[in-house]
Amino acid sequence: MKVLLTVFFIFFSFSYGETLRIAAAANVQYALQDIISSFRKKFPQVEIIISVSSSGKLTAQIERGAPFDIFLSANMKYPEYLYKKGLALGKPVVYAKGVLVLWSMKNIPLKEKDIFVLEEDTVKKIAIPNPRNAPYGEEAVKALKFYRLYRKVKNKLVYGESVSQATQYIYKKLVDAGFCSKSVVLSPKMRGKGVWIEVDRKAYSPIKQGAVILSKNIYAKEFLRFLLSDEGKKILKKYGYIIR
Repeated sequence: MKVLLTVFFIFFSFSYGETLRIAAAANVQYALQDIISSFRKKFPQVEIIISVSSSGKLTAQIERGAPFDIFLSANMKYPEYLYKKGLALGKPVVYAKGVLVLWSMKNIPLKEKDIFVLEEDTVKKIAIPNPRNAPYGEEAVKALKFYRLYRKVKNKLVYGESVSQATQYIYKKLVDAGFCSKSVVLSPKMRGKGVWIEVDRKAYSPIKQGAVILSKNIYAKEFLRFLLSDEGKKILKKYGYIIR
């Protein structure tokens, strides 16, 4: 009887639909749209709700009881923290490594002078995700310090809450240049706009992005399985992520 009830519950869940709540770091939101589109072909009955913010802010929301089922962070620090706090159902896994870029919508010699263009007088404002909450901001600061530019440009830095907000500052030309994820400049909306360069990987650590399951929602496991599948990896690679 117990077995029959279990089978009925699984059949009912898959037949009549469920909701999957995804907390996603801002950098992955662009690739996530494609991933969800492909996932829905396998599970068309699932309603998917996405909350996008910086990894640090999403972690704080989860600690306060936000009802997310899976968390896609921009690094491993926050998922590991939630796991140690007993707020995750399993150990976090790395689903990709993020690449840092410097991007501008203005007429500055970015290609010619590389990151050193930031110390020029013509560059007055530089967008950066807040390093307190956003891993891409943390790595951008590391890169600036690696090139001994941080002290020279720190008064030019304009902090965005997340990659998404830093992106808006750059895209709307509120700053002269800024740091964001390669996934942003390769997204359909931003592709071919402005000029961007990859930050040399010797100057920072490509960011290990972590996924962790937060609830017993059966679709959270299915989504993570899809994310780590060849199909999921192919999409992530298209958006500039480094795949193991």
